[in-house]
Amino acid sequence: MNLIFIIRHWAFTLLLGPFIFAIINGLNTNWSSKNFFDFFQIYPLMIFMGLLFSLPTYICISILFTVFKNKKIQPCCAKTILMIIVVIGIFITTGLINGTVWFVLAISYSISSITAGIFLMRYFKNETES
Repeated sequence: MNLIFIIRHWAFTLLLGPFIFAIINGLNTNWSSKNFFDFFQIYPLMIFMGLLFSLPTYICISILFTVFKNKKIQPCCAKTILMIIVVIGIFITTGLINGTVWFVLAISYSISSITAGIFLMRYFKNETES
């Protein structure tokens, strides 16, 4: 396992999270094509804000990555533990932000984090276990 896994996981989570949030919101409300167009206007802002708010979690993950590397933990177990910590960090961060949609944001970014983690563990196995 190397640092590339963490960076890819972070990037995929940040890119997928707003889309899953839009899908969940679209199922809960009557979205029109105008709302979908408005989503694409704020998509870069959502990525930037997600980057800022996820920074503490991924700094913690990077520190844990070095601990896991020194302890010789199996890569599959280490990646699973890191994904669980990311989901916990997502819920803590969105809970601190609060607001009316914090739970939907937490669910959407958690789904994207788990999806990205499973995808990266499965398809980039040879690259990340070096």
